[in-house]
Amino acid sequence: MVWRVVLGWLSFVAALGLAVVVTLAAQKYGFPVLAQQIILAVVTSSIAVPLIYLLRRYADNRPWSGLGLSSLPSGLPYLLLGAGFLSTMMGVALLAGTLAGWIRVVDVHLPVETLLIILINIPIAFFYEAFPEEVTFRGYLYSNLRKRFGKWLALLLQIVLFVSAPVALTAALVAAGVGTWDLITIDYIVNLLAFGTALQLCRIFSGNLWMCIGFHLAWLEMVRFVIVPSDYALIEVEYLSPYGSYLVSLGSVIVGIVVLLGWTYRNRNRQKENHE
Repeated sequence: MVWRVVLGWLSFVAALGLAVVVTLAAQKYGFPVLAQQIILAVVTSSIAVPLIYLLRRYADNRPWSGLGLSSLPSGLPYLLLGAGFLSTMMGVALLAGTLAGWIRVVDVHLPVETLLIILINIPIAFFYEAFPEEVTFRGYLYSNLRKRFGKWLALLLQIVLFVSAPVALTAALVAAGVGTWDLITIDYIVNLLAFGTALQLCRIFSGNLWMCIGFHLAWLEMVRFVIVPSDYALIEVEYLSPYGSYLVSLGSVIVGIVVLLGWTYRNRNRQKENHE
Protein backbone atom coordinates (compact mmCIF):
# COMPACT_ATOMS: atom_id res chain seq x y z
CA MET A 1 0.00 0.00 0.00
CA VAL A 2 2.79 2.42 0.87
CA TRP A 3 4.45 1.99 -2.51
CA ARG A 4 1.14 2.36 -4.34
CA VAL A 5 0.47 5.63 -2.51
CA VAL A 6 3.99 6.91 -3.20
CA LEU A 7 3.75 6.00 -6.88
CA GLY A 8 0.31 7.60 -7.17
CA TRP A 9 1.57 10.79 -5.56
CA LEU A 10 4.67 10.82 -7.78
CA SER A 11 2.53 10.28 -10.88
CA PHE A 12 0.70 13.54 -10.30
CA VAL A 13 3.78 15.52 -9.23
CA ALA A 14 5.75 14.28 -12.25
CA ALA A 15 2.88 15.06 -14.63
CA LEU A 16 2.45 18.56 -13.22
CA GLY A 17 6.21 19.15 -13.23
CA LEU A 18 6.54 18.10 -16.86
CA ALA A 19 3.56 20.30 -17.77
CA VAL A 20 5.24 23.30 -16.10
CA VAL A 21 8.57 22.64 -17.84
CA VAL A 22 6.91 22.30 -21.27
CA THR A 23 4.89 25.47 -20.63
CA LEU A 24 8.01 27.40 -19.63
CA ALA A 25 9.61 26.32 -22.90
CA ALA A 26 6.50 27.43 -24.80
CA GLN A 27 6.63 30.78 -22.99
CA LYS A 28 10.24 31.21 -24.04
CA TYR A 29 9.24 30.65 -27.67
CA GLY A 30 6.56 33.31 -27.45
CA PHE A 31 3.41 31.18 -27.21
CA PRO A 32 0.34 33.25 -26.17
CA VAL A 33 -1.00 32.89 -22.63
CA LEU A 34 -4.06 30.89 -23.71
CA ALA A 35 -1.86 28.40 -25.56
CA GLN A 36 0.31 28.03 -22.46
CA GLN A 37 -2.75 27.32 -20.33
CA ILE A 38 -3.96 24.70 -22.79
CA ILE A 39 -0.52 23.05 -22.74
CA LEU A 40 -0.62 22.89 -18.93
CA ALA A 41 -4.05 21.26 -19.01
CA VAL A 42 -3.33 18.77 -21.79
CA VAL A 43 0.05 17.61 -20.47
CA THR A 44 -1.10 17.28 -16.84
CA SER A 45 -4.20 15.18 -17.55
CA SER A 46 -2.70 13.16 -20.41
CA ILE A 47 0.11 11.95 -18.12
CA ALA A 48 -1.36 11.86 -14.59
CA VAL A 49 -4.67 10.16 -15.37
CA PRO A 50 -3.27 7.28 -17.51
CA LEU A 51 -0.59 6.63 -14.89
CA ILE A 52 -3.23 6.44 -12.16
CA TYR A 53 -5.28 4.13 -14.38
CA LEU A 54 -2.29 1.81 -14.87
CA LEU A 55 -1.60 1.75 -11.13
CA ARG A 56 -5.23 0.97 -10.37
CA ARG A 57 -5.34 -1.78 -13.00
CA TYR A 58 -1.99 -3.51 -12.45
CA ALA A 59 -0.74 -2.49 -8.98
CA ASP A 60 -4.09 -2.52 -7.17
CA ASN A 61 -5.75 -5.17 -9.36
CA ARG A 62 -9.02 -3.40 -8.70
CA PRO A 63 -11.64 -1.80 -10.99
CA TRP A 64 -11.46 1.86 -11.94
CA SER A 65 -15.03 2.31 -10.70
CA GLY A 66 -13.78 1.75 -7.14
CA LEU A 67 -12.30 5.25 -7.16
CA GLY A 68 -15.79 6.75 -7.13
CA LEU A 69 -15.65 8.16 -10.66
CA SER A 70 -18.90 7.12 -12.29
CA SER A 71 -19.80 7.77 -15.92
CA LEU A 72 -20.53 11.41 -16.74
CA PRO A 73 -24.30 10.94 -17.28
CA SER A 74 -24.73 9.37 -13.84
CA GLY A 75 -22.17 11.73 -12.32
CA LEU A 76 -23.69 14.94 -13.69
CA PRO A 77 -26.08 15.42 -10.73
CA TYR A 78 -23.10 15.12 -8.37
CA LEU A 79 -21.10 17.59 -10.48
CA LEU A 80 -23.94 20.10 -10.26
CA LEU A 81 -24.36 19.35 -6.54
CA GLY A 82 -20.70 20.17 -5.88
CA ALA A 83 -20.79 23.36 -7.95
CA GLY A 84 -24.09 24.45 -6.41
CA PHE A 85 -22.92 23.70 -2.89
CA LEU A 86 -19.75 25.79 -3.28
CA SER A 87 -21.72 28.62 -4.90
CA THR A 88 -24.13 28.60 -1.96
CA MET A 89 -21.27 28.69 0.54
CA MET A 90 -19.75 31.62 -1.37
CA GLY A 91 -23.09 33.40 -1.15
CA VAL A 92 -23.24 32.81 2.61
CA ALA A 93 -19.69 34.14 3.05
CA LEU A 94 -20.47 37.17 0.87
CA LEU A 95 -23.60 37.94 2.89
CA ALA A 96 -21.73 37.54 6.19
CA GLY A 97 -18.94 39.84 4.98
CA THR A 98 -21.47 42.44 3.87
CA LEU A 99 -23.31 42.34 7.22
CA ALA A 100 -19.96 42.62 9.05
CA GLY A 101 -19.00 45.67 7.00
CA TRP A 102 -15.96 43.97 5.48
CA ILE A 103 -17.34 43.74 1.94
CA ARG A 104 -19.42 46.01 -0.25
CA VAL A 105 -21.17 44.71 -3.35
CA VAL A 106 -20.53 47.42 -5.95
CA ASP A 107 -22.52 46.00 -8.83
CA VAL A 108 -23.92 42.83 -10.36
CA HIS A 109 -23.64 42.53 -14.12
CA LEU A 110 -23.06 40.05 -16.93
CA PRO A 111 -20.15 41.30 -19.04
CA VAL A 112 -19.87 39.28 -22.23
CA GLU A 113 -16.06 39.27 -21.94
CA THR A 114 -16.17 37.58 -18.54
CA LEU A 115 -18.72 35.00 -19.64
CA LEU A 116 -16.54 34.09 -22.63
CA ILE A 117 -13.43 33.87 -20.43
CA ILE A 118 -15.25 31.58 -18.00
CA LEU A 119 -16.44 29.32 -20.82
CA ILE A 120 -12.89 29.08 -22.14
CA ASN A 121 -11.37 28.62 -18.69
CA ILE A 122 -13.70 25.85 -17.47
CA PRO A 123 -12.25 23.06 -19.69
CA ILE A 124 -8.72 24.31 -18.99
CA ALA A 125 -9.31 24.29 -15.23
CA PHE A 126 -11.00 20.89 -15.53
CA PHE A 127 -8.08 19.13 -17.24
CA TYR A 128 -5.30 21.09 -15.51
CA GLU A 129 -6.52 21.04 -11.92
CA ALA A 130 -9.94 19.62 -11.04
CA PHE A 131 -9.96 16.29 -12.91
CA PRO A 132 -6.37 15.02 -12.42
CA GLU A 133 -6.21 16.24 -8.81
CA GLU A 134 -9.50 14.62 -7.80
CA VAL A 135 -8.70 11.34 -9.56
CA THR A 136 -5.30 11.25 -7.85
CA PHE A 137 -5.92 12.56 -4.33
CA ARG A 138 -9.60 12.04 -3.50
CA GLY A 139 -9.74 8.99 -5.76
CA TYR A 140 -6.66 6.79 -5.94
CA LEU A 141 -4.69 7.90 -2.86
CA TYR A 142 -7.70 8.08 -0.57
CA SER A 143 -8.97 4.66 -1.70
CA ASN A 144 -5.63 3.06 -0.84
CA LEU A 145 -5.20 4.93 2.43
CA ARG A 146 -8.71 4.12 3.59
CA LYS A 147 -8.16 0.37 3.28
CA ARG A 148 -5.27 0.55 5.75
CA PHE A 149 -6.13 3.45 8.05
CA GLY A 150 -9.88 3.96 7.97
CA LYS A 151 -11.92 6.91 6.72
CA TRP A 152 -10.84 9.76 8.98
CA LEU A 153 -7.14 9.05 9.30
CA ALA A 154 -7.04 8.51 5.54
CA LEU A 155 -8.60 11.97 5.17
CA LEU A 156 -5.79 13.54 7.21
CA LEU A 157 -3.05 11.68 5.35
CA GLN A 158 -4.57 12.61 1.99
CA ILE A 159 -4.50 16.29 2.99
CA VAL A 160 -0.80 16.00 3.87
CA LEU A 161 -0.08 14.47 0.46
CA PHE A 162 -2.22 17.12 -1.25
CA VAL A 163 -0.35 20.01 0.39
CA SER A 164 3.08 18.42 -0.08
CA ALA A 165 2.64 18.03 -3.86
CA PRO A 166 3.03 21.72 -4.84
CA VAL A 167 5.72 22.18 -2.18
CA ALA A 168 7.76 19.27 -3.57
CA LEU A 169 7.28 20.47 -7.15
CA THR A 170 8.37 24.01 -6.22
CA ALA A 171 11.46 22.60 -4.48
CA ALA A 172 12.34 20.64 -7.62
CA LEU A 173 11.87 23.69 -9.85
CA VAL A 174 13.96 25.85 -7.53
CA ALA A 175 16.71 23.21 -7.51
CA ALA A 176 16.60 23.18 -11.32
CA GLY A 177 16.94 26.98 -11.40
CA VAL A 178 13.56 27.62 -13.05
CA GLY A 179 11.36 28.36 -10.03
CA THR A 180 11.01 30.44 -6.86
CA TRP A 181 9.39 30.02 -3.46
CA ASP A 182 7.24 33.14 -3.86
CA LEU A 183 3.93 31.27 -4.22
CA ILE A 184 4.45 28.99 -1.20
CA THR A 185 3.17 31.26 1.57
CA ILE A 186 1.40 30.62 4.86
CA ASP A 187 -1.88 31.81 3.31
CA TYR A 188 -1.41 29.40 0.42
CA ILE A 189 -0.76 26.45 2.73
CA VAL A 190 -3.76 27.28 4.94
CA ASN A 191 -6.00 27.54 1.86
CA LEU A 192 -4.76 24.17 0.62
CA LEU A 193 -5.41 22.55 4.00
CA ALA A 194 -8.98 23.83 4.11
CA PHE A 195 -9.62 23.14 0.44
CA GLY A 196 -8.29 19.59 0.66
CA THR A 197 -10.44 18.92 3.71
CA ALA A 198 -13.62 20.20 2.02
CA LEU A 199 -12.96 18.20 -1.13
CA GLN A 200 -12.35 14.99 0.80
CA LEU A 201 -15.53 15.52 2.79
CA CYS A 202 -17.40 15.90 -0.52
CA ARG A 203 -16.04 12.47 -1.47
CA ILE A 204 -17.03 10.94 1.88
CA PHE A 205 -20.48 12.54 1.85
CA SER A 206 -21.44 11.67 -1.73
CA GLY A 207 -19.21 8.68 -2.50
CA ASN A 208 -18.74 10.19 -5.95
CA LEU A 209 -15.72 12.10 -7.30
CA TRP A 210 -17.91 14.21 -9.56
CA MET A 211 -19.11 16.18 -6.53
CA CYS A 212 -15.46 16.92 -5.69
CA ILE A 213 -14.82 17.98 -9.29
CA GLY A 214 -17.87 20.25 -9.32
CA PHE A 215 -16.88 21.86 -6.00
CA HIS A 216 -13.29 22.26 -7.24
CA LEU A 217 -14.28 23.83 -10.56
CA ALA A 218 -16.80 26.19 -9.00
CA TRP A 219 -14.26 27.44 -6.46
CA LEU A 220 -11.67 28.11 -9.16
CA GLU A 221 -14.10 30.07 -11.33
CA MET A 222 -15.61 31.96 -8.39
CA VAL A 223 -12.35 33.28 -6.98
CA ARG A 224 -10.95 34.11 -10.43
CA PHE A 225 -13.87 35.64 -12.30
CA VAL A 226 -17.11 35.84 -10.35
CA ILE A 227 -16.55 37.57 -6.99
CA VAL A 228 -13.58 39.87 -7.50
CA PRO A 229 -12.88 43.62 -7.20
CA SER A 230 -13.16 44.28 -10.94
CA ASP A 231 -15.80 45.71 -13.26
CA TYR A 232 -15.29 42.59 -15.41
CA ALA A 233 -16.55 40.33 -12.60
CA LEU A 234 -20.09 38.98 -12.48
CA ILE A 235 -20.36 40.28 -8.92
CA GLU A 236 -18.12 43.30 -8.47
CA VAL A 237 -17.08 43.66 -4.82
CA GLU A 238 -15.00 46.09 -2.81
CA TYR A 239 -13.07 44.75 0.16
CA LEU A 240 -13.33 47.26 3.02
CA SER A 241 -11.21 45.09 5.31
CA PRO A 242 -8.48 42.49 4.74
CA TYR A 243 -10.80 40.04 6.51
CA GLY A 244 -13.28 40.36 3.67
CA SER A 245 -11.02 38.66 1.15
CA TYR A 246 -10.22 35.83 3.59
CA LEU A 247 -13.90 35.38 4.36
CA VAL A 248 -14.87 34.92 0.72
CA SER A 249 -12.01 32.67 -0.37
CA LEU A 250 -11.24 30.74 2.83
CA GLY A 251 -14.38 31.34 4.88
CA SER A 252 -16.66 29.86 2.23
CA VAL A 253 -14.61 26.65 2.25
CA ILE A 254 -14.61 26.48 6.06
CA VAL A 255 -18.39 26.96 6.15
CA GLY A 256 -18.60 24.14 3.62
CA ILE A 257 -16.49 21.92 5.88
CA VAL A 258 -18.81 22.57 8.83
CA VAL A 259 -21.91 21.80 6.76
CA LEU A 260 -20.40 18.63 5.27
CA LEU A 261 -19.32 17.40 8.70
CA GLY A 262 -22.84 18.05 9.98
CA TRP A 263 -24.41 16.13 7.10
CA THR A 264 -21.98 13.25 7.49
CA TYR A 265 -22.64 13.01 11.24
CA ARG A 266 -26.40 13.18 10.67
CA ASN A 267 -26.29 10.44 8.02
CA ARG A 268 -24.20 8.22 10.31
CA ASN A 269 -26.76 8.59 13.10
CA ARG A 270 -29.57 7.76 10.68
CA GLN A 271 -27.76 4.62 9.56
CA LYS A 272 -27.29 3.56 13.18
CA GLU A 273 -31.01 4.08 13.86
CA ASN A 274 -31.94 2.00 10.81
CA HIS A 275 -29.76 -0.89 12.03
CA GLU A 276 -31.22 -0.86 15.53
